[in-house]
Formats: sequence, C-alpha cells, structure tokens
Amino acid sequence: MKISPALEKLAKCFPSRLYLVGGAVRDYLRGVETQDFDLASAAKPDEVKSALEGSAFRVCDSSPKLGTLIISGGGVRFEHTTFRTDSYPEGSGVHKPDEVVFTSDIEEDCRRRDFCCNAVYFDVESRKIVDPLGGVADIENKVLRTTRAAKDVFSEDGLRIMRLIRFVSTLGFAPDYEATNAAKELVGRLSDVSKERIRDELDKTLQGKNLCTALELALQTGVLKEILPELADNEDLAQPAAFHRYDALRHAFHTAAAAREDIKLAALLHDVGKAEAWKKDGNMHNHAEYGAVTAREITKRLKYPNAVIAETEILVREHMYDINANAKENKLRRYVARNYAVIDKLIALVRTDSLGTGIFSDCPRADRFQATLDRMKEEKIPFTVRDLAVNGDDIKNLGFKGEKIGKALSLLLAESIDGKLKNEREALLRAAARLAGRAD
Repeated sequence: MKISPALEKLAKCFPSRLYLVGGAVRDYLRGVETQDFDLASAAKPDEVKSALEGSAFRVCDSSPKLGTLIISGGGVRFEHTTFRTDSYPEGSGVHKPDEVVFTSDIEEDCRRRDFCCNAVYFDVESRKIVDPLGGVADIENKVLRTTRAAKDVFSEDGLRIMRLIRFVSTLGFAPDYEATNAAKELVGRLSDVSKERIRDELDKTLQGKNLCTALELALQTGVLKEILPELADNEDLAQPAAFHRYDALRHAFHTAAAAREDIKLAALLHDVGKAEAWKKDGNMHNHAEYGAVTAREITKRLKYPNAVIAETEILVREHMYDINANAKENKLRRYVARNYAVIDKLIALVRTDSLGTGIFSDCPRADRFQATLDRMKEEKIPFTVRDLAVNGDDIKNLGFKGEKIGKALSLLLAESIDGKLKNEREALLRAAARLAGRAD
C-alpha cells in the first residue's frame, strides 16, 4: 500500500502502533484506490493529544465518547479511533453504543465491527497486514460475513443491514447464508434508525455497479418493504410483454442501474405510481401523476433536501410526456421551456427508462426532446422571463401596471418560445403594445 509521507511521519511520533483499517485496507486488497483513510490504535485520545502536542499535526475531538479524533497535517486529514468494545441497548437496533470501553486488544476492536472484510488492519510502520478474523480471504472470495453472530451484529445496529445491501451494490460481494437470514429476521430494526442515515445509505447503494443484485436482496430480505414500501408494492405487477421484459418493480431496478449518477433516485422512483394507478383505475395510464405525489412523500419522509424533493417530483411527473413521440413542435417547445431547469436530467431519464425495459436500445422521444432543445438554443430562444431582452421596467414604461406587467412578460415569453417572436428589444416592445389587451 502506498503510504503518504504525512502518514509515515505520524506513525513515527505516535504513542503506539498505528494501523489503517476498514475501507482503505479492503480496497487496497481489491486493487482499488481510495481516499478513505481511517486509523486505529491502542492509544487513548489523551495519549494521542499529548504525543502530538507541538508536532506538525493538529488534533481535535470528533466523538470523545467513541474515542474518535480528527488528525490533520501535511495536507491530509485522518480519523483515528482508539481500540474499543461497544455495548448497545439490547434489541434496539440504534446506531450508537450506550457504553464504550477502550482496549489494547486489536481482536476485541476487530469484533466490534460489522463485516470481516472491513476488519482487516494494515500496520503503517511494518507494512504488514493484521487479519484476526480471516477478512482477507473474504475479500478474495467476495463474501460478506459478520465479525460475530450475524443476529448479534444486526441487533446492535440496524443500520448494518443497510450497509449489507450497500456493499453488495458497491463491492459486488455476496452475503453468506447467516448474514442474509439475520437481515431478513431483523429487518424491523431499521425502524429504529434515523431517516437521514437510511437516506445516506440508499444514496450510496444507488451508485454501485451491482445495483440490481443489491435491490433484489433488499426485496428478498424485506429491506425494500421497510424503507420504500410504495415501490415494493410494484412487485409482480405485470407489464405489456411487447414493451417490457420485467415486472414494474424490476423495470425500476434496471432503470436505476442504467441511469447516470445524478438521476439514480428519480430513475428508481419514476414508475412508483404504477401499483396505485392499477388499484384505483385498473390501468397504468396516470401512473406518472400518482407517482409524482408518492415520490414527493417518499423523499420528504427520507429527509432529502427541498431541491431534491422538488426535482424528483418533476422528473417523475413529466417522464411520460409525448409517449407516442408525435407531439407538435410548438407543444414540444413549451414542454422543454417549462422544464428547462431539469430538461437535461429529464431527457436522460426518458432515455434510461427505455433502456430499462430490457427491450429497446433507442428512444425516439428523448431524441425529439434533445433536438428541440438544441434548435431552441441555436435560435437563442428565451427559456425564462429573465432571458427576455426586456424587463419589467420596460413594460411598466409602456403603461402597464401591477400584475399586468408580469402577464405581459409571460405572453412575450410564450410567443418567443413558439418562435412567433424574436427575442430582440425593439420587437418585444412593439409586441408588448400589441399584447396590451391580452394582458388584462
């Protein structure tokens, strides 16, 4: 493993043997570069602070109870945690231990972790691997095996079940029989975990290269029903064989897997309204409208930022527009302008939705949207009122007052989008006078 000069220097002035642990070591053994450098040692926080006082390193507390320090210097930043054992409230599934005891035994520290593949240590000075639980073999065999009895590990911290799903997606590892069964039995522990932590793990899971496999595991273990019950309701919902290879749920899985990074969430939820539409209407014609409402409820429940909530709702609601690819040019232009803030993502979602069918490799609708957008840009079409060559003061000077100013600007924008009016100052001012009556 390549060790930075700063880490070498830190190890030499440390009060005990210093180890890299967790993702950095696991990824090194997988041949993958990482910037995630977690450190561990038998040194207690006060001992570390004393040893580094006056050195080139700055130390500050991160979590005193857990023995975690932030050490920075030489242009790098490390998180150091003292070897410890943890005790959790029995059967609670919460993420934080209620009792922490520091230890000098590396194997005790090892067993408080979640999976053996994350419990491999790298001695910074000797450059040797320390592997008390056989994690190296698990990494080689791509296995997720808990450091202790899986029921104990998951009972202590329900978030570890989400991490199991995430590592299947991001690492391509497979859980062993015991871990899978324990996750299924203890999936209810997720109700004790904060929505924010579940959201963060879901986001990380969505970025993995083995997403379909991970989502299938989430379904089989009950995780999906626990965190996204509305989506899980789409299981076994049949779709027309001429247009879909998968049921509604697996189509969502494959669409999310094929989606680019910035639309993964919307891709997963884009058809979330199909089950509700089928139950209420006996068909799926209005699933985008139902789904937009549900997507908003889901993203609010998982505490996503307001911008993500609003964007996801729009993408889900609009992804079915012009399904037959025969909308007239002026309607396409209005659609593009109306959704201009997210049009790039919307086009990407429409295209990915087609790929997610398992049947189609192209998407005429997405091509039409993109071509329309390109033409509008070439024509320097204004997409918002702010893009117009006139502003509210110009319209006010023509005699418009109050709300009529905004209405006049909106009418100018609509005619510019349709291509009936050039976005030139004089042309817009002449048209404003003509539109005065329509602004009433």
